[in-house]
Amino acid sequence: MEFVVRRIEADEWEPFRRLRLEALKDSPLAFVEQYKESLDEPEEFWRNRVHRGATDEDRATYVAVHDGRFIGKASCFVDPEITIGRAAHMFGVYVTPIARGTGVAEAVVRAALRWAYEEVGADRVRLFVMETNERAAAFYRRLGFERTGHTMAYPPEPTYQEHEMQRRAPL
Repeated sequence: MEFVVRRIEADEWEPFRRLRLEALKDSPLAFVEQYKESLDEPEEFWRNRVHRGATDEDRATYVAVHDGRFIGKASCFVDPEITIGRAAHMFGVYVTPIARGTGVAEAVVRAALRWAYEEVGADRVRLFVMETNERAAAFYRRLGFERTGHTMAYPPEPTYQEHEMQRRAPL
């Protein structure tokens, strides 16, 4: 499958919304945000979200596009809570089912990693993976992420735990 990975453009809120809602419905435990609440968000919410991912200096969203359709995405932001070094936080990684296993996930994650290391000077990129999602954890390990030992309760359902993983910047 041929696809192009690029930073989202500020006016692409509609295809982003479609893909995000698909992600929330397809993989509800992979995201803190929930489908019903997101479905009810007004247009302005989506426009602002996409605009930030397209233009902000401390946040970026990358999409994979095939035949004019968004088939994958990954977002990253500079983590303001980290006081030692400069960390970025990756979130919202998703690939539509028909594109899984085609390299889309790796491509959008690597694009977000490049942004974090090269554009904003992060020394590491962090993310959280649900304890039940071994497939995602294995994928991130293959890309150089390691568990940090930190966990947090999954906000929508605190009986689940999310494991923090991080990847150090290339030397």
